[in-house]
Amino acid sequence: MTPTSAISAALERLPHAPPFRFVSEVIVLEPGVRAEGLWVVSGTEDFFRGHFPGEPIVPGVLIGEALAQLAGLVAIAGVAGPTSRGRLARIDLKFPAAVVPPASVGLRAELTRAMDRMALFDVAASHDSRTVAIGQLVIAISREGSP
Repeated sequence: MTPTSAISAALERLPHAPPFRFVSEVIVLEPGVRAEGLWVVSGTEDFFRGHFPGEPIVPGVLIGEALAQLAGLVAIAGVAGPTSRGRLARIDLKFPAAVVPPASVGLRAELTRAMDRMALFDVAASHDSRTVAIGQLVIAISREGSP
């Protein structure tokens, strides 16, 4: 388990900043192994003005982005060098249920295979004890001095 200060430092290494950071809280971070986190959606986010106005639904693509951000934390947390970054290279998700705000979306990412600079993750998101997204994604890791 990683201490809170290390989790905060890892979160700051994400190449995303609010309002495009969709990981609100990291609960568990085991560098190079797995992570669990939350994305807290209030329902007042600007994207809801145009995504099913009057009947807001959290966009699946943003749930996928939240999962990719969490997986990126797992991938880069154990990599030396402050300029190491993760980039989503592939995503394959199913969305068995919708998320209506306000919501706290549980996020989970587990490394299943790594080869050179590519990391394959099993990922899942849940809300109210229901799976709302499940699948796999690949994070490409860039290290200092490489693209």
